[in-house]
Amino acid sequence: MNSNSWTINSYSCSGFLSLLFLVFVVLTNTSLPERAYGETGYIEMFQAILIVSILIVGFARKSYLVNAYSRSTYWLRQSLFGLLFFEEISYLTADKFKFTDYNHQSELNLHNSHFLNNSFASFDFLGEDTIHLYPRLFIVAFVIVFLYAGDRIPILKRFSIISLHPYVRIGILLYLFSNQGPLNSAISYLIRNLFHLNGFNVVDGELIELFMYIVFMMDILIKSYPRLSDNASK
Repeated sequence: MNSNSWTINSYSCSGFLSLLFLVFVVLTNTSLPERAYGETGYIEMFQAILIVSILIVGFARKSYLVNAYSRSTYWLRQSLFGLLFFEEISYLTADKFKFTDYNHQSELNLHNSHFLNNSFASFDFLGEDTIHLYPRLFIVAFVIVFLYAGDRIPILKRFSIISLHPYVRIGILLYLFSNQGPLNSAISYLIRNLFHLNGFNVVDGELIELFMYIVFMMDILIKSYPRLSDNASK
């Protein structure tokens, strides 16, 4: 069989991720079984499985990735996904410690911490729909820019093992339109205040997380096995 039939390119990756995003839009607006959502739902379970799989691929291809990028950035990437895995299973720490002054759900994690989720400023732009500023908004904005263009920003190029491969960076653009995405939030704010209508319900929080983990899985596979792609660009 011709080996070229196994190669992938930017068009096939972008097409697959766009189609997957549309499937998740449909699922968000469909009544799923009770067990789909929640900390112990099967969407969260798929998320954890994907993160573990990403880590396994990283360890399996350690020698290649260290040579292609660097030892320090390789371990930084593995550490970040290790932290993501802990964040996904941190519900197991609920009420195990006295974290009520630190965490909204008394869990040992960052994503529910008061520091990231407490508003430090607010203002009215249109009507009485107040805009609140949170520390996590600035972190999310940096992560979006880094994942999309980190390999093209001189100061961030050395971390290209973490930023998204060009083939899959469309994933972070699609994230912007999800319920958690800043573009969706901005458009919904304008619709609510200018036309007095509800905002868009595109892809909810748990499904967009699953979507992004699929993007990260594709990213590490392309970087770890360059023969899968039709060129060896990072």
